Amino acid sequence: MSTQTSAHAPALATHSWSIVLSTIALVFAVAIATAAINGWLPPVVRRTRRALAAGAVVLATILVVVSSGSGPSLVTVGLAAWAMAETFGVGLGSAAFAVAALSAAFATLAKGSPTLAAGSALLAAAVGALPYFHARRIAKVQARRDRRVTRLEAQIARPTPARPMPTEALKREVLLSVERTEATKDLAILDAFLRDVRDLIQADEVIFWRWSEDRDTLLPHAWSTEESDRPQYFRVKDWGALARWSAQERIVTLDGTETTTMLAAAPVLGADNEDHVLHGVVTISCNSGLALEREAVKAWLPRFASQLAGYIELFDMRTQYGRSSRRNQALIEAMQRLQVHKSAEALGSAVCEAALEVTSGRSALLIRWLPQDAYGLIQYASRELALEPGMIIGKDTLVGRTCREGMPLLLHDARAVTRSEPAYTSTLAYRPIPSLVVVPVVCEQRVIGAIVVEGAEPGSIGVEEARNVGLLAGVARAFLEKVWEIEEVTLRARTDALTGLANRRHFDEQLRRVLAETDRFGGTSSLVLVDIDDFKVINDTYGHEAGDAVLRHLGKILGDGVRAVDICARFGGEEMAILLPQTAIAGATELAERLRTAIADRAVLFEGTPIRVTASFGIAGYPETVPHGDWLFPATDKALYLAKETGKNCVKSLLTSDGIPTKYQGGRQQ
Repeated sequence: MSTQTSAHAPALATHSWSIVLSTIALVFAVAIATAAINGWLPPVVRRTRRALAAGAVVLATILVVVSSGSGPSLVTVGLAAWAMAETFGVGLGSAAFAVAALSAAFATLAKGSPTLAAGSALLAAAVGALPYFHARRIAKVQARRDRRVTRLEAQIARPTPARPMPTEALKREVLLSVERTEATKDLAILDAFLRDVRDLIQADEVIFWRWSEDRDTLLPHAWSTEESDRPQYFRVKDWGALARWSAQERIVTLDGTETTTMLAAAPVLGADNEDHVLHGVVTISCNSGLALEREAVKAWLPRFASQLAGYIELFDMRTQYGRSSRRNQALIEAMQRLQVHKSAEALGSAVCEAALEVTSGRSALLIRWLPQDAYGLIQYASRELALEPGMIIGKDTLVGRTCREGMPLLLHDARAVTRSEPAYTSTLAYRPIPSLVVVPVVCEQRVIGAIVVEGAEPGSIGVEEARNVGLLAGVARAFLEKVWEIEEVTLRARTDALTGLANRRHFDEQLRRVLAETDRFGGTSSLVLVDIDDFKVINDTYGHEAGDAVLRHLGKILGDGVRAVDICARFGGEEMAILLPQTAIAGATELAERLRTAIADRAVLFEGTPIRVTASFGIAGYPETVPHGDWLFPATDKALYLAKETGKNCVKSLLTSDGIPTKYQGGRQQ
């Protein structure tokens, strides 16, 4: 018996030591877990938590095997697995614990103790569930934290209704009405706040005096006295100087005796400005004396003034925000309206309409400025201005000078200025302009146009509205540049480079259009062909450069002498064509005679030498001369041939009685 006992003694001693070691490990694991939960671990340990968690599981597993699956060792493995779950996730932590627990169960079973092995497995299952339930609890806590919203977040996330602002909201009368309504609400809030303070400290009256930079004085802005259009209890003769002294020196001033304070004044200073901009002064008065002691008033009044400054700055900020919001909304609406217009005329109309909507102006016009030529062209003008599109704006006019300088111009009363300096052109009679704003449209430091707005009365357009026109110019410049560039390319494609008249391609397109409109609406359309007499002689005598000068001279006379609806083109060589919609042969003949005389009377000056030039004219009309539109050009060509054959420098009209052959070649009958 003693021998058997002595044989089992080393094993019992080893098992006892393993239990002691497991218990020590358990205590150590609990301490580490507690420190981790409370955040007491040093940064070095937190940075290496992954390696430490893995090592803890390995050491705990070895401890389980050595201790044959004792209870403390299994709990130690559970805590280690918990650490694994915190570090690597629930799945890996539970798997690590399962491996350690199964190894402990197999180690216990290998020693021939099935009951102990079953107990180890049950304990492994119980402790192995700890990481899973712990993770679920952490997830729920985190979800509650995520749902919890601070009052700051709630204020920031508070939905504000998006109310679209019409473009007319930038008109001065509309803007003043809106801001007057908002200011009334702000003053009601201030009055209520001052009444609460008055009742709280048992005073007679609390007043906020706004500092006026323009007048260099204090003006009553809000007060606590109900149903009164001005303060009632403030003694201006006794206390006015003290309030002003408080504003100038930015100090708290008191009036009264050593034991009684009848008036307290403190400056209301801006908190967000380094220089502490002066908003005004707050005064608290009580004829029987304030309930607070003097030292208490000195300590409390600056805090109250600071709180009042917060209200003032919030109100001012809201006013500025409202102005910016209305301006931005109006400009967005203007941009949406401008981008749909593809033609210069439609875009000019939209720009002028938007300019009148963002100002209190009566009329507006859009000018396209050509900096290389130093003059402008009217693109669109309000009907009441009586200014035709295409009218030239000279560089010496008021608008032209503004475009050359590239600086906006605002005249509250433009009558005297425009009397000595024409606003648009010197050819028009003087017209008094009460108020005027001219804003150049600048693109890449280059003036490409200007928006002009006229007011109905002196001072009717203010600085803020002029700024609105400037913002509109910034929005419209990209659209204007694109449309004008397309128009310029289109004009070059249909214009003869030498004479500036329409080219043959454009003339053919317009001829088809005019003939189709004549068929549809009736009437007569006429065609005039012009040919320079003896042009080859001019080239041979003076050279081809002189011939080009003659062509340019003739093109200018013809272009200036026709209507805007007429089409004047260089048909080829020295031959020109004039298409006159809805014009009978009699009217076409009168025009041709006038042009023939102008050409013959004006010599071309080339390098100091005058060159006399004459031209022959041929005229035909459809359907007055020819029954078919396709016959109009051949008939006109024959009339021109007749003019050449009968002495040149004359006008010949082809009438129906002349007989129209069916085919022509160069004006000669086949």
